[in-house]
Amino acid sequence: MKNKILVNKLNEKLHFYLISNGKRYYLFTQDFSKGVYQFFRSGRSESELHKYNLWRKNPRLDKTIEKIPMYMRYVLKEDNAA
Repeated sequence: MKNKILVNKLNEKLHFYLISNGKRYYLFTQDFSKGVYQFFRSGRSESELHKYNLWRKNPRLDKTIEKIPMYMRYVLKEDNAA
């Protein structure tokens, strides 16, 4: 099971999605940040997020990466419960 995080930019907001087992799940929305958008624009795998090593270079990106696992667990748990 390979999970991937995608982002869409719309109206100065970034909308984050999880692609897992061929399904697309909405994770969350946050205000636009150029650094965050550039990091996620091509999509990132879950393993790439675990290997991220540029901590403290971009605090906004750090906070976004820190909260993604929590949202992923929630949507996958809800999907399994349904």
